[in-house]
Amino acid sequence: MEEKAYDLTEFEKKYLEPFRELQYVFWPEKGFIVWRTATGENTELLHLRSFKFGQGYAKELIAEMIKQLEKKPPYYSVFGFGLSNRPELKEIYRHLGFETTEDLEPPYKNGKSMIFWQDFEVLKKKYLK
Repeated sequence: MEEKAYDLTEFEKKYLEPFRELQYVFWPEKGFIVWRTATGENTELLHLRSFKFGQGYAKELIAEMIKQLEKKPPYYSVFGFGLSNRPELKEIYRHLGFETTEDLEPPYKNGKSMIFWQDFEVLKKKYLK
């Protein structure tokens, strides 16, 4: 079967535009979260930073991201990468409702990594009560 040829406008619309826009929430007192559209109807969580630990700010930031994503579904999952040399990260992401992998050989130059992910519908049930 032969593939359809794309002109530049079609190519940009299908393969570039959906992945250019970064979205974020920045709360000066609490922290920030940054995400983008990924392939396969997925969302890649790029950064999650809480300015004070143990205050529930990370959960609030995830909830706000889910609220914003809900406005433009469908999404299959939310995923991201983290360094495995910080074992507390696995616990944090598990506590936030994500599954995590065992250590993976680097895509990071600083050491082994992990992937965290969760089905978007599971996250909606957890955060959009």
